[in-house]
Amino acid sequence: MASGIKQALLFLVLFCAGYCASATDFDGLVDLEQQKLHVVQAGHGPITVVFEAGFASDLSVWRRVAPEVAKKAQVFLYSRAGMGKSPAPAQVHTFDQDTLELEKLLEQSQAKPPYILVGHSYGSFLIRAFASRHPGLIAGMVFVDPADEGMESALKQINAARVLQDRQALLAAIPAKWHGDLEMIQQLLDAGKLPITAPLPDVPTYVLTSVRAREGSDFFQETPVAVQLKRSRHQAFFAQFSNGAHLVTSNSGHTIQLQEPELVVHAVEQVLTSANNNMKRMAYERTRKAILGEFDKAQSLLDQNKADMATNIVSSAIRDSQFNEADVNNLGFELLTKRKQVALAGLVLQYNSRAYPQSHNAADSYGEALYALKRYRESKLEFQRALALGTQAAASERALAGYRENLGKAEKAEQ
Repeated sequence: MASGIKQALLFLVLFCAGYCASATDFDGLVDLEQQKLHVVQAGHGPITVVFEAGFASDLSVWRRVAPEVAKKAQVFLYSRAGMGKSPAPAQVHTFDQDTLELEKLLEQSQAKPPYILVGHSYGSFLIRAFASRHPGLIAGMVFVDPADEGMESALKQINAARVLQDRQALLAAIPAKWHGDLEMIQQLLDAGKLPITAPLPDVPTYVLTSVRAREGSDFFQETPVAVQLKRSRHQAFFAQFSNGAHLVTSNSGHTIQLQEPELVVHAVEQVLTSANNNMKRMAYERTRKAILGEFDKAQSLLDQNKADMATNIVSSAIRDSQFNEADVNNLGFELLTKRKQVALAGLVLQYNSRAYPQSHNAADSYGEALYALKRYRESKLEFQRALALGTQAAASERALAGYRENLGKAEKAEQ
């Protein structure tokens, strides 16, 4: 019970007064020489989830999402210059400056990759820029009702006057201190494209879209026709990714992370699961490549009639790989059937049979290698052992039938 409580406290992140506090690994200002930014880091794990807030928002907008994510991964939150506890910059930042600050901030804070990037609204522009510049560092992405640089141009084709009206209404509604930032974003929208040249990495990705519409809304982008257009454009954006999902909700407005945080948590967790699985597969492939390289050395020694040295290399390579019985068995059969390296396969499957003396499958596999080597008497003994172990372990009738068939084959060859 005590350990469970300690674990819960370790991951718990309390958000108040517009920022994360309490049980965090770090909560303070990070000095980037010309600018200090408020950063919060918490959680543990091999992947860092980086949260990027939207226009005129600080890190507190993730207060209902980050604590849950921090139970399964490292989380990194920050407020851009002039937002929340981050001091205002000397002059309005450009889009490139915002992107470079994120790069410097992650490095300065020692927030290690791989990263899952989570961006809301304008924050989606920034995570796209970062991902395109550093595709090898990205394990996944989550876009929360993302901004779309081509949306205004598309809406102008429907009603240009209403688009201009929206601009004027937004400018009048926000404090003067954010007018410069809004102008910078408006320049991106007017251009209809971001200053990004490289494609986004094809990593697990979720796109969350608010489809809440209001008939007769004074804000054009909330009307059904505009919302439907946004939905279709978000779907088109998502289509570039091979894995993930496009989720739509009519229960939330633009700030899905506050109104339906469970949707964002779910999306991040799904991407996190996929990213972890991808990392395991990549680690397996790296290990597999390394062990096959060692096996090539062993094959060279076998070609020189240095069987003892080859056996030592095979044994060391398998031990160092920490591959399980099934992994080693698969490698052995690849050598036996695809590569036609029968003697080498015999060494690999012999190791497996000795490492797992109670495994009927390992015994049968080694028997097949011995049979291929025309060592029929030894193969017969292995097949007998496989049949005995399989019977004792109540193996499937299909497996037992295979062992009997192999045994009969070996007995016939021995005669």
